[in-house]
Amino acid sequence: MKKLTSLLCALALLAGVTAPAKAIQPERVPIRIHDEAAAQYGPETTAEVVNVLFNGKPMELDVPAVSQSLDGVDGRTMVPVRPVAEALGATVDWDGEGRQVKIAAGADRVVLTLGQPTAEVNGETVDLPGRVPAVVARYGDAERTLVPLRFVSEQLHAQVDWDNEAYAALVTAVIEPPDPDAPPRGRLTRLAADDNAQTITLYLSSEPQYRVTDLGDRVAIDLLGVVIGSGEDGSLRPENPVVSRVRYAQHGTDIDPRENYVTRVVLDLARGCTYEDNVTVIGDPNLQAVVISVTPPDTGAALPTLPEDWDPNAFTVVLDAGHGGSADGAAYEGVKEKNITLPVTLRAAELLREKGYNVILTRNEDVYMDLYDRCDVANNVGADIFVSIHANASPTNLEFQGTFTYSYPNSARGEALAGHIQAAVVARTGSVDRGLLTNDYVVLRETAMPAALLEMGFMSCHEELELLVRPEYQEKVSQGVANGVESYLSTLPRKEKTAGGGGGFLLPSGA
Repeated sequence: MKKLTSLLCALALLAGVTAPAKAIQPERVPIRIHDEAAAQYGPETTAEVVNVLFNGKPMELDVPAVSQSLDGVDGRTMVPVRPVAEALGATVDWDGEGRQVKIAAGADRVVLTLGQPTAEVNGETVDLPGRVPAVVARYGDAERTLVPLRFVSEQLHAQVDWDNEAYAALVTAVIEPPDPDAPPRGRLTRLAADDNAQTITLYLSSEPQYRVTDLGDRVAIDLLGVVIGSGEDGSLRPENPVVSRVRYAQHGTDIDPRENYVTRVVLDLARGCTYEDNVTVIGDPNLQAVVISVTPPDTGAALPTLPEDWDPNAFTVVLDAGHGGSADGAAYEGVKEKNITLPVTLRAAELLREKGYNVILTRNEDVYMDLYDRCDVANNVGADIFVSIHANASPTNLEFQGTFTYSYPNSARGEALAGHIQAAVVARTGSVDRGLLTNDYVVLRETAMPAALLEMGFMSCHEELELLVRPEYQEKVSQGVANGVESYLSTLPRKEKTAGGGGGFLLPSGA
């Protein structure tokens, strides 16, 4: 409690905007401060609300800027870091493990560690004024990191003044116009949506400098100093429960008066999704990319009702036909991936039922199903294994062909399952054996049992596509899947079998 009291008192001395004798009576709001040492929130206290104007316009903050005055000492202004930093053209990243706020703007880097009285500014350690750290505050249901307004603003080359009558901090951006002859600092070389990993990656030719703006039903990612490599605006529609469309266009000083070149990437969000709850944007300097990942809203997938002939002593296999409905998957020569994966999966299910296994299909017709819901189906019924069936594509090499099978990284049981399926499919079809791979795919990561994802062939290769559409070849793939599943399950301790064998179970369409 002593530490928490000291922290609350320290807020009164935080380096920021010092308020002179007040001309008006400011509003007071209830707020709770997180004690980093105790790893918990302290008791509710009250703080004076400070109005913040940026370039003359009031800023809308879901957690207000506050000033606390204790023992007759005038308070200092603390403000939520993200809206102020982003208004000044900076990007803000949160390092949850290190409890650090990382602010970047051009060549400037500021790192504040919660609970620490120092900051790192462009690689050098400096004392925070008053040696008081950034803090996390809770106001109502909102939780935000508060930082000293003047310190952060001035590190980002802004001017901060105080209007005593309005009890307001006035932040003015010091904007230097760009050199009209300066070349772009980088190019957007490729934009790729990985539907299996549920990521969208913006590949650049240089270390990413970007800014993220929450626009409610959209998220704007501004790539600063960047031009589109192809020279053309564009869009794509990923198979994604959160991002319905990605649009990108070339801009410049109309977006940021300090930049001749800005590539704006806009994420259109699905209904009910928000940036705060469902989208994470991370710059990867080693990859020279900005990686967008999503967390879908909970759909509340229910435990399906099992049929009367369900055998609790038989192994349960969940088979997942990749894509479906509005998600076509790869498409070549008028053929859609979803129309190849479904018949192969249905036939494999028949073969496994004949062998006495309980079989569940995530879909049995051309309907869309979220990847996380597919995992919920397997988890909710306590499946023994999960197998997702796909067809591959290589747009950059139309001659490449063969069969891959994926498992989750460092999953020994998943790798073993993938190995049995890969070997059986290759043996039955005679396809080129491309071996085993690992990846952070949703259906491999979010399933609680051993899981494998089969890429049965390359639709981008004309020769292999001709095989994949033939019913007799699809039969061979289905037999390979069934044989691989049976081979893997034979390595497990056998369950005691009851009379009647395993029953098949099919989820309702779209479940």
